[in-house]
This record gives sequence, structure tokens and C-alpha cells, in this order.
Amino acid sequence: MDKLTPILIGIGQAVEAVPSDLTLAASHAEMAGRAAKAALSDVGLSGAQIDWLACVRTFSDSSPAYACPFGGPNSVPLAVAARIGATPKHAIYEVVGGQSPQTLVAEAAQALQLGKAKVAIVAGGEALANMRAAQRAQATLDWTETHDGEWTDRGPFKLPMFISQSEMAHGLADAMSYYGFIETARRKKAGRTIKEHRDYMAALIAPLSGRAATNPYSMFPQAYSAEEIATPSGANRNMVSPYLKHMVAKDGVNQGAAVILTTVGEAERLGVPREKWVFLRGHAQANENLMLDRSDLSRSLAMELVIEGALAAANITASDIDHTDIYSCFPCVVDQAAAQLNRHRKPLSLTGGLPFFGGAGNNYTLHGICETISACRAAPGSVGLAHGNGGWMSKQAVGIYSTEWNAGDIFADSAEIARRVAEQPAAGEAAAPSGKAVMESYIVQHKRGAPIGAVVIGQLPNKTRFYAKLQDTTSELLTELAEGHLDAAVLKVEAGMPANKAWLA
Repeated sequence: MDKLTPILIGIGQAVEAVPSDLTLAASHAEMAGRAAKAALSDVGLSGAQIDWLACVRTFSDSSPAYACPFGGPNSVPLAVAARIGATPKHAIYEVVGGQSPQTLVAEAAQALQLGKAKVAIVAGGEALANMRAAQRAQATLDWTETHDGEWTDRGPFKLPMFISQSEMAHGLADAMSYYGFIETARRKKAGRTIKEHRDYMAALIAPLSGRAATNPYSMFPQAYSAEEIATPSGANRNMVSPYLKHMVAKDGVNQGAAVILTTVGEAERLGVPREKWVFLRGHAQANENLMLDRSDLSRSLAMELVIEGALAAANITASDIDHTDIYSCFPCVVDQAAAQLNRHRKPLSLTGGLPFFGGAGNNYTLHGICETISACRAAPGSVGLAHGNGGWMSKQAVGIYSTEWNAGDIFADSAEIARRVAEQPAAGEAAAPSGKAVMESYIVQHKRGAPIGAVVIGQLPNKTRFYAKLQDTTSELLTELAEGHLDAAVLKVEAGMPANKAWLA
């Protein structure tokens, strides 16, 4: 075994209930720092040994919608480094997306493999629950920090973007809307009614809540039955169709996670016990096309190819996987992975999932990686899969982990996967849609559980697609649409500026 073979050796997680004294509430950086300290403690190292550090971008630094009114560090990576006494040669702040923890683990592994680092840490934290509680209470908090040192801020976004001007013109800026389109297309393709599909989704994710109920790092440790998840109520109101509240990620969390990597040679020199070692056996990542440029609205080709690529890089098949943590922001993601891995009757989450364990911003997948490492350690020789997902099934990353090493290149051919994704057949978006069209998918937007509007994806006879805002917005019609009674309706569309208009013909 090459002495520069990368291994994961330390894991740490942290969770905090909102304190009654909000002046004691932890910040985003503090939650990440606590997890980093726990990871160091797990392997018996000090921060002074870290020479490569990367942080997952907080939600507050990802979007104005999550901006923190209490300030924050001038550098999240340096704030975390200060908390653990590290002075890394490389300090990185990553772009947005739930794929980023797995991509950073792979980047750290490559840096170690090339001799550019000796001990690396990837960390992240969220304190949105504390932030929102303090806002509601009109508390005065100061989370500003200033740290000196060199670091790299990659900015929130990296080209190509996963949202278009047309999508923004139609008011499509939130993840739930896009997943609603995917979920509705998936339901229609399966031939299910709304009730049948809600029952299906609930049965798929209810077991996740059972795991969350027993996970000490869970933010929402409560088990739900499938019936509770599928039944609308005051506490489980309609969101963007077809989703109810218990079916989607909950971002109001105080959670942190971190992992430490090194090489075989350095681990031997530092005396890291062999039972702590877990290998990254395979990794793949890719970006998906824009929604209207996908061959099938009900699935992500990129996700399929990345799972396939990670398994091939690890020289295993889906049947060899013992533990999985599938990104579970919305049921369609879980369903596609479960089908590909043939795991509908097997556990799909080690954490408890984003709707129940907690949707820890861009950092959720780092919790999944921690749990995967823990599961592999507990059953030496077993194999785990951790899946990261960003945007609306737009950015994908998968890691395969095991205590057993496998010779060969652990990184899939990203360029080849990207080529296959880009070349998927799709007619694209119509520049000025007009006339009659097929309604391929739709969402009904709700406010406090009541329908207020709808956006459709239509397909013209030449197969080009378009977004349009539905002009028939009576409560009765929107309810009919949300309940799946108008799936076969024909659309009449008219090009508009900035948004297209559609009517049910």
C-alpha cells in the first residue's frame, strides 16, 4: 500500500437545542468549531497538526434570504482554525450545494495523495435555529469575528449556473418549486393519483424518522408513521404541491460536522490506531443540465451516472453496499437512488434524513459521511455509500467508503460523465411559446396551506418546453390541479415579458 494513500481517521458532530438564554446561543462558526474539536478528539490529534482546512459554506453566506443579522466572521475557515489552534497552509471556503462536503473530502484526498498536505480537515456548521429564535425575540447578538491570514473564498456560485434568467422571470428561485416539478413528473410517469403518491412518498421516508429519533445528533428526534407523514393537518400543511411539511428538509437547525483525513504513512507516524482508518474507495461528481434541458423531468441523469461511476471506481456493484446515506431533501431523490441501488426494502439513511435529522444547510452530507465512517468502523470490511446533492438534483457527488483498501484509481472520470450528461437528448426551451401544448409538469404554490398560484412546464408539438404562470387562479381550480384531477389538461400558452402566460384549454 502506497504511503500516500489517503484515509479518513477522525469524525465529529455537534448539535445544540436553542438555549433559553439566547446570549449563549452558538453561531455558525461555533457549531463548525465544536465539530472540528470532536473530530480531533476522536483521533487524538491537535489542531496544530492540521495543514489543509476547508469549510462548507454556511446558508447565511449562500443567499440573501438567509443573511445573518448578527454578523459573522470575515473568514469562516480562519474562524474554525482559530477555535482548534490550527494555522493551515491552505484554508478554503467552498461554493454552495449539498454536494460540497463530498467534493471537499475528495479534494482533500487528492491533495494528500499528491503530497500537498499531511493532515486535512473538512468542517461545517449551521445555527439557523439560534439565529431565527434570536430574531423572533429581538435579541441583540454579535457574531462578528475578525481573523488574519491567507484563505481562499470560492464565492457562492461556480459556472455553469443551475438557474436561468427564464426561471427567475417565472419566480422559480426556491428548491421546493423545482423538486415539485420533478416529483409531479415522477408521479405522472408512475400513473399514481396524488393520494397514492403521497402514500408512496410517506412509506419511503417514514423509516428515516425512526433513525432520526434515536440519533443523538438529530435536531428533530421524533418518529412518524407513514400515515402521519401523508395526511394533511395543521402541523403538516400543504407546501408547494405535492409536498406536505413532513416530507421536506427542515433547515432550522444548530448542527456541525467535521472529518479528518491523512495518509497511510502519516497515520503510521502519528500512531493512529488501525481501527480508526477508513478508505475513500471511490468518488464521482457531476453537474446536471438545466431543468428544461433534461431528457426526463422525473429523474437526474447526472445522479444516475455519478452513483454508477463511484461504484465502478471502487470496483464494486450496488449489491456490495452495506450502508447508505442518501441525500433526502425531497422524496424523489431518495426514490431514484433506492431504485438504482435496489434498496427500497433496506435502510436509506444513517442520520435520519433532512426532514427529520435536520437539513443542515450545505453541510448535511458531512453528517452523512460521519455516520458512514462510523458504520464502517463498527463492521470492519463492510462498504458504505454517502450521497451529496445540490440545487435541484443539479450537482451530484458520491463517495464509497470501507475499512478495506482497494488498489486502483479511486476517482471516476468526471469529464466523461460530464460529456454524457451534456449530450442527453432534449429539445430545450422555446424562445416564444405560443398555441396549444401538453402540460408535462406543474406546481401549485400554497400560503398557510391554501393555494395561491401555479406554474406549469409545457411541451409544444415540436417538443420544446416552456415555463408559464397559470392565469386561471381561482381557489377551486388550483385545488383541482393540486389534487391531480387535471393531469390530462391541454394548455394554451402565450409568450410574455418577462413571464409566459398559460390557460387550461
